[in-house]
Amino acid sequence: MPRVCAITGKRTSSQTTSTRKGSPKKRGGVGLKQVGVHKRTYKPNLLKKTLWVDGKPQRVWISAKALRSLDPTLLVNPGK
Repeated sequence: MPRVCAITGKRTSSQTTSTRKGSPKKRGGVGLKQVGVHKRTYKPNLLKKTLWVDGKPQRVWISAKALRSLDPTLLVNPGK
């Protein structure tokens, strides 16, 4: 099961980064050449918390941003 925030729907996203070498044509060079392409992943800050869902305690993945904006009465053990 993938780690997805139960409230905001945040999930792991991927992006490619590229490295360029050389001098741009604007400054009199021969142009920028692409020398390296790397794929990386951005992972959300997820925490496993126990919340009241339909009157029963249930453990769910929740992002830190959603936890800050959440009503504290929904947490099962707020002091833990």
